[in-house]
Amino acid sequence: MPRQTVLLAWELGGGMGHVTTLARLARRLQALDVRLVAAVKVPAAAKMLSILGIEIIQAPPWPSASLSAAQIARSSSRTMGDILATAGLADAAGLTRLLQAWDELLLRLEPDLVIADLAPAAALAARARVPLIQVGNGFTLPPAEMLRFPSLHALQPPEFDETETLAIVNAVLASRGQTRLDWLPQLFSADARMVLTFPSLDPYRTQRPSPADGPVFEQMPRASEPGDGSIFAYLSRGYPLHPDLVRALQASAPKLHIHAADLPDADAKTLKQAGATVASEPVVAADALAGASLVIHFGGSGLAAEALAAGVPQLILSMQIEQQLNGAALQRAGVGRVISAYDPGARIPAGTIGDLLQDAVVARRAAEVGREHREWLQGRDVLARLVAESRRLLLT
Repeated sequence: MPRQTVLLAWELGGGMGHVTTLARLARRLQALDVRLVAAVKVPAAAKMLSILGIEIIQAPPWPSASLSAAQIARSSSRTMGDILATAGLADAAGLTRLLQAWDELLLRLEPDLVIADLAPAAALAARARVPLIQVGNGFTLPPAEMLRFPSLHALQPPEFDETETLAIVNAVLASRGQTRLDWLPQLFSADARMVLTFPSLDPYRTQRPSPADGPVFEQMPRASEPGDGSIFAYLSRGYPLHPDLVRALQASAPKLHIHAADLPDADAKTLKQAGATVASEPVVAADALAGASLVIHFGGSGLAAEALAAGVPQLILSMQIEQQLNGAALQRAGVGRVISAYDPGARIPAGTIGDLLQDAVVARRAAEVGREHREWLQGRDVLARLVAESRRLLLT
């Protein structure tokens, strides 16, 4: 009997977070002795999946793939509906082509299960056709039970009428002989869903019928034991550096360990000369956090959760709305500070890092919250539940 096929899908969003999550899921799924194929937005970024022996293919691109970075930056992120409409959900012709491309891919691969991480078109194509699991952090996996996507912030006005977007989607589904959606958030419905973050980092926690399941980590978080007040800075690829950042980092350079693959050579040299340790190779977050007194990053969900559980204060330099929401949640919890680095008018004063590093109140609060989150994780095995759900659906 041929092995069953599990298709991992990632379509939207940037950074390494989606690939990292899929790799951690795939490592556990290999215990089921299934064929694993990953259809990803950026195959070049999927090295950690290919290392596991997983076949990598290009996911069908959304219409937004033709938009410039400037056009994306000017678009509204007021609601997930706006974000998806900008990506192409409100483009009937583009959505039709996208779903047809997924049809062809599903026919070719004949998967027995699809696991989608911010892959709503893959989920639509698989709907009522292939068993489906949707995974994601709180931001990327909104509750499917909501009648409308709620406002995420007040920084921009809404750009799209959700009723009109729903009508476009339903017209495309009708033309394909598929069942209509009753409301747009049903894009995120599935046979099983797993919200891979802490409830405290979930922007939809008040609308969610049950709390988030919890993040998946490479290893169980342990409490940080800072000795010399070291700073761990991780600046992921794909975002421009704020003009104040290097100067602000330079002030604390002797204590700084920075991992930044896109750091310009001149800036790296400046920081090294000031006493910083600069690296571009991948880093295991748990190891870097083990002795850190402060972590500086853009606000990605994965590192935010790891630092939260380790009890390390965080300085978030947000470059987009998901990072801003994570940073705001951490700031409300008293465990860090967020600076809207996407705003050209935002400043990072030279003393910002040193002040936060020496803030005993934030340090104590971060340690308390870290202990609470580690206790919350006790007895939870999110990946075991994923394997169980996958096994159940593969047997249907």
